[in-house]
Amino acid sequence: MASETDSPPDGVLIGEAAMPVDLTDQAEATDEGFAQVSQVQTVINHIHGNVGDASFGISGSRPRSRRTAGPVSADEMAEARTRHVRHATYEAAAEQLGRCNMVALIGNAGTGRRTAALNLLHDVVGGRREVVELSPAYTLEKLAAREYRKAHGYLLCDWPKDDIDGSIADFHVREIRRRVRDAGAYLVITTTATSLPERDRILWLPPPARDVLLAHQVAPEVADEAAARITVDHAMADVVTLARDLASGIPLGNALGRLESAGRRDVVAWFDGPRTRGELFEMAAMAFIAGLPEAGFESLLARLESIAGIGAEGAVAVSADDPMPSRRLLRVAEGSLFSLSPGRRLEFRVPSHRTHVMRELYRRHGMRLWEPVTEWLHECAALRDPSAQAEIARGVAVLASVSDYSYVESTFLTPWARGRGVMRSQATAAMAISWLCLDETTRPEVLRTVSLWTRASAARPKFTATLAWSGELGIRFPLEAVRMLWIQIRGSEKPVRHAEIALARLFAALTEATGNALPMLDWLARQIGNDRRIGRAVDPLIRAILSVLSARADGVGPPTVTAHLRSCPGSAVPLAELWSAVLVKRPHRKDALAALYDAVCAFDGRDGDDRDHVHALFAALVETLPAKERPLLAHDLRRYAISRDTDENRLEILLSLLRVFLSPAVLSLDTIGKRP
Repeated sequence: MASETDSPPDGVLIGEAAMPVDLTDQAEATDEGFAQVSQVQTVINHIHGNVGDASFGISGSRPRSRRTAGPVSADEMAEARTRHVRHATYEAAAEQLGRCNMVALIGNAGTGRRTAALNLLHDVVGGRREVVELSPAYTLEKLAAREYRKAHGYLLCDWPKDDIDGSIADFHVREIRRRVRDAGAYLVITTTATSLPERDRILWLPPPARDVLLAHQVAPEVADEAAARITVDHAMADVVTLARDLASGIPLGNALGRLESAGRRDVVAWFDGPRTRGELFEMAAMAFIAGLPEAGFESLLARLESIAGIGAEGAVAVSADDPMPSRRLLRVAEGSLFSLSPGRRLEFRVPSHRTHVMRELYRRHGMRLWEPVTEWLHECAALRDPSAQAEIARGVAVLASVSDYSYVESTFLTPWARGRGVMRSQATAAMAISWLCLDETTRPEVLRTVSLWTRASAARPKFTATLAWSGELGIRFPLEAVRMLWIQIRGSEKPVRHAEIALARLFAALTEATGNALPMLDWLARQIGNDRRIGRAVDPLIRAILSVLSARADGVGPPTVTAHLRSCPGSAVPLAELWSAVLVKRPHRKDALAALYDAVCAFDGRDGDDRDHVHALFAALVETLPAKERPLLAHDLRRYAISRDTDENRLEILLSLLRVFLSPAVLSLDTIGKRP
């Protein structure tokens, strides 16, 4: 499985003029940054846990499998095939794939390209072989160099254009086509723009909305009326949701009402009315910091108004004798787009309005609005206010979904990643990266951006990259994340504390979000097993492995290793390999014993499944430890357990396991439970 996802991102070294920063002196900023990214990750996990919630951005993205590379699950394949419409564009793509073993679907996000690609691959490989999703970090050169397995289907979704010379692109494409055809494999690419020759492209148009409704057994007369209400703002996922609602018996009026709530009618109506500068800047502030407490919002709004040159009352002129307008009441009055939560947080009445407000601001207003807003955002990004930074990050990600990613990257993300002073804007940039990963149109772009930061010569972009890899980006691309973090650790002569923390955080994030960090553990076990360096030269790698084995979610709670073994019992072997690599290094032995002891003691000895997990871990340790190390481990772990003042019952269980698996000679029956 690892070979199918082993997709190194393409990066270029960046020269930085900024002065290098000694990050070891920034411990507080480091801990703050990782804590903030973790808090945003908790919110994102909640969104994925509530599939019925509004989608992020306007691309129609819906929460699905978090991992963006690897074998496509049977459930996702089955979901994609449910009542799929095979219209003229689909048939043209199927004919191209059957003839050349390769096709690229060129079209906008939210038009059903991914679903069509999965159906195309299922049609040619059936249920006989896997469909494997490749990372969008692949370049044409990497695609041309990889091996393709016989009769397998390969999907490369949301691939960004590879900006290389046309003749070089043609050379790589010919090699890709040859390799895929010779293997009897099939490759489908979805993208908005491509470096591929015209012969490999199909201009993707979504199936007519009426056909989708009819495919879901909606009555023809109802389908006609519903289709007339669907606009270009509605993604294919919205159309499918409407079709399922109607097919389940929901009345047409109710189903259309739900469809309208995803549109922008109320937002457009607000912008069409006469608006003062004060109202526009207040709306701009809400687009970026909605969700803050009312008092916090007003404080930041006042700063924006000051930058924009607006008086305390906006554009409304009042004399000293006039009553002061009740701005708080007007803000949430009837017809407003805002509401006030019971906890007095300012929010949009409809969550999707945030996206449509951002779109209208970007579409209708130029630099008179955006210059002050940009200056204000740069100030807010560096505040010591985690809540404000988190909302700013989310707002910037929404802006990218309705404008141009390159504008957002050059104006906000990279300047924040390189920011000077106390490292707070770096956390804002990393949090924005996590939000951007929820939108299928920007996910491949941020992967390349963070890969470039990782390979930068300056310290600050590297640090920002480690924050980003520990969050949603690492969950989406776990092997790219672990590889990039490992490069930082392995290539440094000094301890790279932030990269070590990021590895531990990534392990915890993967375990919490997906229950499966096995590809990451397998990769680490291979790397440490193949490393032939000795002495202190291997210390950075050992410390990194130890940080993973000692990881805890948010630094508290039970060890992540325990949670992972429960959700993925097959991880006992790679975990044992990692522990063995650390245990044999004497300077790190005590810390490794502590991590092993904590992980084992976190299991419930009364639970049969938990006992099986512990047995599997110890059995794997026996196989992976050198024979001469086994009795030493039994002796040292026994002494460590006693030094921790372990209660008699737990100590007896632990030592019984050691006696069974490790060294009967060291742990005889008469030593069980006895203190020295």
